[in-house]
Amino acid sequence: MKSIQQWIHSKLWIYFSLIFFAIGLLIATIAITILGVLEYHNLLATFNHYPFLRWLLPIIICFIIGVITASLVSLVILKPISQLKQQMQQVIQSDFSIQVDENQPIQEVAELYHAFNLMVKELNGIERFQADFTSTISHEFKTPLSNIQGYAQLLQSPKITPDEMSQYLHKIQHATEQLTTLVNHILELTRLENQSIAFNQSHFRLDEQIRESILSLQPQWEKQNLQLKLDLPTTYVLGNELLLYQVWTNLIQNAIQYNWKGGTLSVQINQYAKHIQVIICDTGVGIAPKDLRHITERFYQSDTSRHTKGNGLGLAITQKIVKLHQGSIHFTSQLHQGTQVIVTLPTDDISSS
Repeated sequence: MKSIQQWIHSKLWIYFSLIFFAIGLLIATIAITILGVLEYHNLLATFNHYPFLRWLLPIIICFIIGVITASLVSLVILKPISQLKQQMQQVIQSDFSIQVDENQPIQEVAELYHAFNLMVKELNGIERFQADFTSTISHEFKTPLSNIQGYAQLLQSPKITPDEMSQYLHKIQHATEQLTTLVNHILELTRLENQSIAFNQSHFRLDEQIRESILSLQPQWEKQNLQLKLDLPTTYVLGNELLLYQVWTNLIQNAIQYNWKGGTLSVQINQYAKHIQVIICDTGVGIAPKDLRHITERFYQSDTSRHTKGNGLGLAITQKIVKLHQGSIHFTSQLHQGTQVIVTLPTDDISSS
């Protein structure tokens, strides 16, 4: 970036140097021409008795020509800059809808306009994201808070029965857990967004970690009566152990939650020269094509996930963790047939045994 800035700066310096040289040459040429014409017509003889005026006249002519030429040049050079300054004032006032014409005669000015347009587009995207985020998070908080308020009012009824009281308290507890999970996910995602790499990395057995994650979810996949197919050869990886454990837990939990009863859950590790792949497959409800490209967006919930508990942040957190490990995550799915998730992580120089 620094070398590009130096290159642009050097081009501008050469450009303006040539302009000022051309202006000076033009002024001198015009001045000499005018003086030559005056001398030819013997109009300078009047100043023979006033040598001072004879020297002052060329200076006055050059000054007048210089002012006119500089004014014309400033219209070409400074006018686009002045226009850009006006547009910047609009941006300062939070108007991100403006765009400037990049077709400029001066290449450097055109590049400046292009950079300005890119900046405004980025700011516009950030503003839309903030507006959507605020609207969505308000909705996510509103539902459990409304439930808590409603059931709390019902608890104040003097005619409430013990069974109803227990039921309402259970509803309030469930709504409170939803709020706690939502807040924790938001805080975690915010913390991860401020990182560029995963901290506290260490070498550990990836296959053992995935087995631990599967065992921790045993009550869920046993309840679904799922058939497990595991292919987990001994594999070492370098990464943040806690964060990657969360990745496998999120993905496997989704594969269980959206699987049919009696379905299949398969997890396998493939090792290559420069990367490792973890493939998680289910034979469940699947994801519609219109939802598939949005499932890692914050708060996005597909039609099939709206009827289950969740806030649409799990996969956003999962994707961010994978990216912090310089990896990638890819989803393929077919409705009513199942979903496949492929997590790719770079290999370390430590050998697997």
